[in-house]
Amino acid sequence: MKKWVVSALLVCMATGTLLSGVATPVLGAVTTSETKQNSQHFKPAQQPIHEKIGFNNVQVVGVDANGWNWVKNDEFILPPGTPLDIDLVQTTYGNGANLSRYEILLDNVAMPTLTGEKRTEEAVLRWEVPRISIPESQLPAGVHTLSFVMSEVKGQKSTVHVRFQVAARSTDFSVFEGEKAEGEAIPSDGVMGIFALHGTKIFTSTVTGTWTVFNVEKDTKKEMKSFSGKTYKAGPIMEGQYEVVFTPEEVNLPSWTTTIHVGSVDLYQGRDANGQKLTPNQKITAPAAPSQIQLYSLFPGRWWVNGTGQTLTDSQYFDVVVPDTFAGMALTVTFEPISSKSSPGTSRSEVATVQIQIPGTPNACGPTEPKVTLDLLTQKNKGSSLIVEKENLYSSNSTVTVYQKPIHVVWLSTAADHFLQGSEVPSDEGPGVWAVNNVIVENSKLNWDHTALDLSTFKPERYKINYYSKRDPKQTWCGYVQVIEDNAPARSGLVCDQMESGVAPPSKPISLKTKGGSKYSNEEKIMIESSKDLDEWQKVTLLASYIERTGTKKIKQDGRNYYMPKVEWSYGEIGFGSRQAPNGAQMTSENRVEVLYDGKLIYSLKPSLREDEDNGLSDLNIKKIISGNDSKPGEYTIRVTNTLGYTSCHLLSTNRSYNKQTDFVESDELLTLTIEVQ
Repeated sequence: MKKWVVSALLVCMATGTLLSGVATPVLGAVTTSETKQNSQHFKPAQQPIHEKIGFNNVQVVGVDANGWNWVKNDEFILPPGTPLDIDLVQTTYGNGANLSRYEILLDNVAMPTLTGEKRTEEAVLRWEVPRISIPESQLPAGVHTLSFVMSEVKGQKSTVHVRFQVAARSTDFSVFEGEKAEGEAIPSDGVMGIFALHGTKIFTSTVTGTWTVFNVEKDTKKEMKSFSGKTYKAGPIMEGQYEVVFTPEEVNLPSWTTTIHVGSVDLYQGRDANGQKLTPNQKITAPAAPSQIQLYSLFPGRWWVNGTGQTLTDSQYFDVVVPDTFAGMALTVTFEPISSKSSPGTSRSEVATVQIQIPGTPNACGPTEPKVTLDLLTQKNKGSSLIVEKENLYSSNSTVTVYQKPIHVVWLSTAADHFLQGSEVPSDEGPGVWAVNNVIVENSKLNWDHTALDLSTFKPERYKINYYSKRDPKQTWCGYVQVIEDNAPARSGLVCDQMESGVAPPSKPISLKTKGGSKYSNEEKIMIESSKDLDEWQKVTLLASYIERTGTKKIKQDGRNYYMPKVEWSYGEIGFGSRQAPNGAQMTSENRVEVLYDGKLIYSLKPSLREDEDNGLSDLNIKKIISGNDSKPGEYTIRVTNTLGYTSCHLLSTNRSYNKQTDFVESDELLTLTIEVQ
């Protein structure tokens, strides 16, 4: 069974909700479900929804548990000579005023007699519309589509399309494509396509008659050939527009006709062929954002918008949702007609594309909030592993350069670990919509969950890249990446670069500050004669040297720009058992604390081994630790070890050469304080 499909992503981005809240329907959007039904696309809660549609007491539309409309397309068959009775139940929402209006279109043609509305002041209006009937005279044999358009007081709409079949009378006849009268009958007055420079078509009727082919040019028709019998082979037919007419021998039977279009696929802006005809790859500008652009094809087929997930199948119409999220970007809409049977080698499936320019100014590539970072990964050849070239790239006007010869794989990813290990590692920014040079890219250039962009699918040159998180539209990234098909330039000499050198820590003493503000340094001793004296030690803070991240710095090495954490040495209050070790920094700091009673360890605290950053405890309750030891008299020793590290690099010269020596230097600062409890 053919199904209508549309994705929720683009509408959600247009409204800024991104899949939050309860799912309810939206205009003209349907998708498949796991049953033999179609499901309608959704917007946030309190949108108009078709609760139930029935044909001759058979339900063809309903709502599932998730608030999606399911549609039984192609399952209802109306017997010949039978009117179609329609039962319609629809729900709208209002605030002080409420309106429920319905319109019904048959094969995309409005039926003025099948409209109605109801008004009320109720917040929720559930309207069981009195039974509607379409007489048999308006329902000839063949496949038809009824479109139910519901609107409410705020102008919001919901549309459901239901395709059904009217059975032919026993005295009627049918025409099929191919040499046998089997399969799906071809309705009269339809349009068929051969998407090539030439091709053939074979038709077979269930009755004998005369076949006539006309060449249609603008408003004129010229007869080309005629043939009698049940089967007729039309071809080879060259590029153009043709009309095939079959006239049965039995005079009481009506004639059958179809139009054959030979050539490329044509798209129109609007609801029919009277709209503006679009040239291949034409760019049109949306009037506003958010808005909708209506596109039409003479043939049913599959529509999709590159990179966003908005799709629709088995349709001649497509309402492209234009969100304001991607201001200044261009959306590429692709249409692929449904291929039909034809002689081998005479027909090929073509696609038609059109670009929609979204009004507005693209995001600037300077520093942004929130701070989204991306990683760059490369793979030299099929047998090699992916390596991380650059990490934590912030939005910037600077160009990041990557060299590869020949170019094999270059990925720009939201998180290298997530890209390499899949769903086992979370991605902070998550799946996104990606744009290259202000054009949204198609899914084939992204990885499976849209968290990475394959730059190697483009030509080697400089690209402007935009990333928009699907989880949060405020999470964006903009930058420039230049892919060069060459080896990285050789370095001129042996030097210590910025990525190999840190700054030695300052020499400042560790101190403990009590609740009352008293400070104590190394090797001091305090006498405690009563429990009241310990109150001063309920909130003890640590003063020591540590590194502080102050931003991001750009470092150029091997002709490439690296963005690294910018850190500086600081002195002040720092958490007990804390660690400061930003990924990529050349300096680190951490501390651990131990409390001993008469030389025996009774308390310890150190940074977590699983985290590069650990804030530790802002203060320490020494009184509680002593009380936990039953306040036994004796000596309690507080020992704090503050470890400071940095990378070092220096050149060793000999008589004949220079050698570079790199190392990571660590030093410990100690504080030992004794509290004697009487």
